[in-house]
Amino acid sequence: MHALIFATLKPFFFVKIVTVISQKTLFPASEMPPKGKGNGKKKGKGKGKGTSKEPKCRAAAEPEPTSHFYFPREIISNILSRLPVKTLLRFRCVSKQWRNLISKPDFIASHFRHSSSSQFSGSSILIGSRHHESNHHVVSLYNPPESVVQVDSPFPCFFPNMYIVGPCNGFICLFNPPWGELITLWNPAMRKYKMVELTDSLPRQGLHFLASIGMAFDFQQNDLLILRIFCVGIMYAVPNHVEMYSSKSGKWKKLKNEMIFHILEFTCNVIVKGVAYWLVCMPDKFGSRAVFVRFDVGKLVFEKLPSIGRCKKHQYLVELEGSLCMLDWDHKDDCHMDVWVMDDVDGWSKKYSVGPLVGFDLILGCLRNGDIVAKNENGVIFLCDPITSSIKEKFSFDNNKDGSYVIVDYSESLFLIGGMLPVKKQDAQDKLARKKVTRNSGNLAH
Repeated sequence: MHALIFATLKPFFFVKIVTVISQKTLFPASEMPPKGKGNGKKKGKGKGKGTSKEPKCRAAAEPEPTSHFYFPREIISNILSRLPVKTLLRFRCVSKQWRNLISKPDFIASHFRHSSSSQFSGSSILIGSRHHESNHHVVSLYNPPESVVQVDSPFPCFFPNMYIVGPCNGFICLFNPPWGELITLWNPAMRKYKMVELTDSLPRQGLHFLASIGMAFDFQQNDLLILRIFCVGIMYAVPNHVEMYSSKSGKWKKLKNEMIFHILEFTCNVIVKGVAYWLVCMPDKFGSRAVFVRFDVGKLVFEKLPSIGRCKKHQYLVELEGSLCMLDWDHKDDCHMDVWVMDDVDGWSKKYSVGPLVGFDLILGCLRNGDIVAKNENGVIFLCDPITSSIKEKFSFDNNKDGSYVIVDYSESLFLIGGMLPVKKQDAQDKLARKKVTRNSGNLAH
């Protein structure tokens, strides 16, 4: 019942409640210190037998200034788990009990579930782009209907080909193509990051032509995973070289892979509930065909998904309301789009069709709440309602290179891993990165 009541309340109301609670004692009366001797009844001379009732009634009508509220711990946890990360970081100073609670893995998992589910009604968007003149990358955060805010990224901006993977449990993975170098794990909400040291594995010349990076999350082990796949060319019928990084152990290990498929992208296509999915080409007796594969976190193997059948020209994997979905469209068809949903039992089924989407130069994807992300020829980005095809939000960037946008949903998380550092201001971060690159280059020269 308590969970149902609090689920209907607004976030700002939670803040008001918690502010009041933070000023009160959070424990029942049985845990409160006993009253002093002076708080009992006083006997005086000449007092009548019934005169003691008047002070007693006054005490009942006027509560003592030392009275306290009592909220059960489960209600406190329920309220706090629905607050923004920024607020929770401030509330860690309220008491030792609150600090310990906010740091517990169960609370962090509960908070992320609430953060993810709240995004179904309105998504926070992380946007990666490149500056038109300098070609430096820019990372921004957009919380409709607020304005777009540029955030400090831990990745050096003078590496313009930065790719974004994720999010996965509140984390973003940044890296440099084509071989997945400078891998950086970043929690934007907590403003912390970690550079991941790579293995000694190198691509084989003539066999591998790119490395594809994916992320996954092992909820059983509470472990954030990175997948680095050295992808073989289409002319080779051999398995890819796959290695996995565990944030819990801080180590990489090579995974056994016997499935033959060809990945053509630098990143996985989507991550749904901690599972990474790729659209790949798989050889068969007719040549090759496009199929979907996913990485099974429990078995540490790749699995092939059922095929949809006849599709249009463009296919785009997305997460929609917690499920794996695929957008299927063709610009020649007045931009009518079919939305397919994947079920492990029934396979693919068409959820609904959208369109016509008129006036858009390019469709960039879909948010988890179903909003279609599209761009017109002037570079203005639109969020469109898939049912009514009406425009809900629009925004644009100045001096950004056309075609450089990467737009992903983002849910806040308190989750951290070992060895993380605070993100500095972008100029300070870039200055430090330049020193490291220069020092490493000097060592290689010798």
